[in-house]
Amino acid sequence: MGQLVNFFWTILCFAPVVYYWLKADALTMCWYLIAVSFLSLLIPSGWLQLSQNPKFYVKAGARFIRKFVQNGDWFKNDTPVISNRFGAMQYKATIIMYERFHFLCLVFFILTSIYALIHQQYVIALLVFLANMIYNVCPIILQQYNFSRLLNIGKRML
Repeated sequence: MGQLVNFFWTILCFAPVVYYWLKADALTMCWYLIAVSFLSLLIPSGWLQLSQNPKFYVKAGARFIRKFVQNGDWFKNDTPVISNRFGAMQYKATIIMYERFHFLCLVFFILTSIYALIHQQYVIALLVFLANMIYNVCPIILQQYNFSRLLNIGKRML
C-alpha cells in the first residue's frame, strides 16, 4: 500500500513539471537545470536541518503530513522501524536519503518555476510551486522531524 501512496504523490506532483518541460520544448535547458539541481547534493546534510527540536516541526505540521505518506499514520507498517542501535543507524540513513532526494527535487521544481515565470507561464509556475510544497517541502519537514526525534532518542539513551 505504501508504494501506491508514493506513486500517487509522484504522479500528481510531477505532472505539472513534466507537462511544462514537454510543452516548453526546451529539453536542453531542462537538462541544465537538472544538473544544477544535482549540485545541491554537495550541501552538507547538517546545513539543511532547520531545528533539532521536534516541537518546531510539530508546529510546522509534521504530524499532519505524516498521515499522508508511506508508513504514515493512515498506512502504517506493523514492523517497528527501530528496535536496536543498528536499526537506528539504518533509519538515520533512510531519513537522510529521503531528505536529499526531496531537496534535489525542491531545487529542480524551484528552477522550473523560475524558468516558467521568465517565460510568462504564470499558471504553470504556480502549479509547479504548489506541487513543490506538497511533494518536497512537506516531506523535508517530515524527515527533519524524524531526524530530530531520532537525535532526542539518542540523547536519552546516553
